[in-house]
Amino acid sequence: MKKTGKYSPEFREEAVKRSLSGSFTIKEVAESLGISYYVLRQWKAEYMKKQETDLPKTDKQLKDSEELKRLRKENMKLKEQVLILKKFSAMLTLEQNLD
Repeated sequence: MKKTGKYSPEFREEAVKRSLSGSFTIKEVAESLGISYYVLRQWKAEYMKKQETDLPKTDKQLKDSEELKRLRKENMKLKEQVLILKKFSAMLTLEQNLD
C-alpha cells in the first residue's frame, strides 16, 4: 500500500514548476515552501519521469532506441567473441610453452 504524503498533488506540481522555471534553485524553492530539499528533488524526478512517459516518441527517437538495442546486442556478441579469442590465445601459448 502506497503512503500518501501530507502535500496535495497540486502543491507538489507547483513546487516542481517553480524549481524548473530557472529563477531559483531547488534548495531556494524548498526553503521558501518549508519542505525538504531532498523531497523536492524526488518530486522533480517523478515529475520529469511522468512527463517523459506522457510524451509520444517521435520517429527519430524510435529509430534511435531501435539502433541502441541493436548496438547493445552487437556489443555483447563482440565481447563474447573477444573472450573466446583470449581463451584460445591462452591455450596456444600454453601449448607452445610445453613444446
